[in-house]
Amino acid sequence: MQLRRILSVVLPSVFGVIALTAEAAAAAKVGSSTARAAVECHYQHTGTDFGFGYTAVLKVTNTGSDPANGWWVEFDLPPGVVIETTHSARFSPSRSGHIQANAPAWLPNLAPGGSANVGFNGSKPVGTSLVVSNVTLNDVPCTS
Repeated sequence: MQLRRILSVVLPSVFGVIALTAEAAAAAKVGSSTARAAVECHYQHTGTDFGFGYTAVLKVTNTGSDPANGWWVEFDLPPGVVIETTHSARFSPSRSGHIQANAPAWLPNLAPGGSANVGFNGSKPVGTSLVVSNVTLNDVPCTS
């Protein structure tokens, strides 16, 4: 008898907590995808052109109100521009064209106002401008 009374009191409470948790999880969804953090970004590209090669740094700053956790940066390089060495990020296998650089272990998150320098060196055809385009932070377009 005691067990039935205890269960009659405890079980409705447990199911209520489960229902509230499920409602909170559903509220975090927008349509069919999870709500996106408020990440915005700005980038600055600097480099030295040696004619046949270059050294460059792409500084990306999180200008949004939320941290960019597990951040990655993507950008495009002109045809013929090849990355040969990198620093301050983990680069995807592609070394030309569309590039993805992922957060290094020592800087996994970019707090609001935080920035990261993504550095790379390489070769290019003489006369080719060293420009980056279509820069994004966690798939959010950046302004220059």
